[in-house]
This record gives sequence, C-alpha cells and structure tokens, in this order.
Amino acid sequence: MDVDELHAAQAARWRAADPLLPAPDAPRPDPVRAPGGAGWLRRLDPDPQSMVATWSAARMHRLDAHVAGDDPAAALGALLDLVDPDLGPVGDRDSAVEVFWPSRDTAPVLALNRRGFGAATVVAVRRTGGPGAPTPPGVRIRPLEPDDVDAATRMHLGIVRYDAQFGAVGERPSTEARMREELTGRADHPEPTAWVAELDGRPVGLCEVDPPDRACWLAPLCADGPIGYLSSMFVDPAVRGGGLGAALHAHADAALRAAGATRTLLHHSPPNPLSTPFWYGQGYRPLWTSWRRRPARAR
Repeated sequence: MDVDELHAAQAARWRAADPLLPAPDAPRPDPVRAPGGAGWLRRLDPDPQSMVATWSAARMHRLDAHVAGDDPAAALGALLDLVDPDLGPVGDRDSAVEVFWPSRDTAPVLALNRRGFGAATVVAVRRTGGPGAPTPPGVRIRPLEPDDVDAATRMHLGIVRYDAQFGAVGERPSTEARMREELTGRADHPEPTAWVAELDGRPVGLCEVDPPDRACWLAPLCADGPIGYLSSMFVDPAVRGGGLGAALHAHADAALRAAGATRTLLHHSPPNPLSTPFWYGQGYRPLWTSWRRRPARAR
C-alpha cells in the first residue's frame, strides 16, 4: 500500500472501532516504511520551565503511524524497530518514546506490549451533563479564591506526587511555581473554573476545568463537541469514600455544560487504583491511550 491507501485503511478501522474518533492526521512527507505501515518520528521536548515538563520526559519522542493489512501489530512493530536507533542513548532515564493511539483500536497493541511499552495515560470521554451528586453533610463547595491558592497548590501537588509512582509524571523544580501561577489565574478569573471543598472550614478537595474556549487544544481528539476539559481533581485521603469526589465532579460537570460543552475529556493514569475506577464510575470511558517506554531505548 502507498501512504494514502494506508491512511484510508486506518481511517476505516478507526471509524469501526469508535464513532468518537476523528480521522487520522494526513500523511506527511518522507515516512519510515515497513510492510503494511508508514511512520513519522518526532521530538517533542518540553520547555523545562513549563507545566508540560511535569507530565513528560525531558527528551520525548513520538511515533505517529499508519498501519493496515492483516497484521497491524507486525507493521507497527517493524516501524518501532526501524526508528529505535534514533531514540538517543540506551538507558537515558529522562527520555521516553510514545505512541498515542485510540484506546479501542486494539489491533496493534501487541507490538507495543512486546517492546516494553506500557499504558501511561488515558484520555477519557463522557457526555457532559446528567444528574448531579449531592454534597455530603458539613461540606461546602465554592469557587476558588485568592486566599485558597496555597492550599490548592498543595492539593494539586498531591496529584503529581501520587501519580509519579506510576512513571508517567514527575515533579520538576518548576512544578510548584507553575501550579501556583495557574491557580492564581483561576482565582482571579471572573467566571469560576476551579472549586474548593471545605469541611469545617478546612480545604479538603479541589477541582479545575477548562470550558470549550480554553480547551481548544483538545478539541481535535474527539469527533463530537464542543469539548470541555476536567483538568484536575483532588480529595483529601482522610475524607475519601464519602461522596465528596462525586459532588465536586457534579459542580465541574454543571459548569462545563453551562459553558456549552457537550463532551468532557480528562487525563488519568491507568495504573492509579483510585482515580481509574472513580472516573469510570462517573461515566467516562477510554478514548485515547498514550503508550510509553521510558527510557526511550531500554537495554
């Protein structure tokens, strides 16, 4: 197949796998070629002072691929083997290689598994709106205010530090400062995009969202929209299990619905034993999976 035929075949497979998937990106010039596949390797190194650096390796490679035919896994595997020498030195612990792939297109996944890739993050989707959960007794949920920024920063750091156990994220020297800047901006925004939950006057929960006008960067990932983004949620471990997370989500969901979102996206770490069952219990399901190997070239 030429690259246009590969693109058409992959687009047809994606449509059959998941109606919410957009068409694959158009082929680019000068692909790496293998039987049944074409790929393009990119470097996506984040600015070390940016928030993106927290969620990424310092030296980030991404393989974009079109695979088709009777054995898409063999085609993807051959492409990965061909680009392996271009992934930097062996054992660079702050490097990673990523294949960002639709979660329901499982045909090529075996190639990733056999080459040491793991599911690092998932973009999950849910239809925005629906019945909300009640707020637990004694809890007050209100918009984030400037005096809350210190507590909100500590809670957001709690998300990063917990998820760092699973290898896809890691606290950087710049992480706390970038979080504080982001939360300060949210506290000053005329329309609430973050909420704090208080129990007996003590902050015990945080939720942040991006309405469609701030979630444009995610819109290409879903064929239905407008898209809203639930960017973070934290509940103090001491009060988990009492319905506070569901109540925070209800506030976020109502705000995104009022802002015009018809689908909500969020990121979560698949190995996280707390967030994964919670989000799927709220009606989300996987749309895209980031398969990563870190280091990019393992021994």
